[in-house]
Amino acid sequence: MAAVNPPPLDADPPVTPKPGVTRSRDGEATRAAILTAARAAFDDKGYAGTSLREIARNAGIKPSLVVHFYGSKAGLLAATVEWPFDPETVVREVLAEGPDHIGERLADVFLRTWDQEGRPNTALTLMHAACERPEAATLVRELFTGCVVSPIVAVIDPEQAGLRASLVASYLLGLHVGRYLLAFDALAEADADLLRQSLASTIQHMCTGPLR
Repeated sequence: MAAVNPPPLDADPPVTPKPGVTRSRDGEATRAAILTAARAAFDDKGYAGTSLREIARNAGIKPSLVVHFYGSKAGLLAATVEWPFDPETVVREVLAEGPDHIGERLADVFLRTWDQEGRPNTALTLMHAACERPEAATLVRELFTGCVVSPIVAVIDPEQAGLRASLVASYLLGLHVGRYLLAFDALAEADADLLRQSLASTIQHMCTGPLR
């Protein structure tokens, strides 16, 4: 019988993968593949023209995995632009207390998100891109109106939901530009609670008041 030589003393011991490591890496790779396919599809066909099945097919995975990782198409869109909140969660939160509180809840969600440390950077990056790239501008419109504001306003006024949603989105984006990008002194230094109250009344009127 041939002798079995022992390994040299200075040889590295065999590495045994820890449970879950391979699965974790596979999950990261799957997420990356989904985001790559989603960005390409959104750029090419827009949000409305893109399906989760198409994204899954281009990523080489099952559609159920897209839902598993990102929940919905709206959640996937938010992930592709690295938006700091999930649109469907916001819609549920804003509608939870009925139409009379939509203005204050929308104002609270956006100001609370933007005023967190580091949060404005994502939105500002996206806004800069929207000014330079038509596909980025489309994503901004679809994220604000199609995924967040329109589903909220449609519950109140289906016939004028498009106009109302565009008004609200324009108002919120305008505040963001003035407070964080242009940094108007009065806006940049204003107390968040005061801004929230001012925003709430205007947004409430845009959502539920007469449009004259």
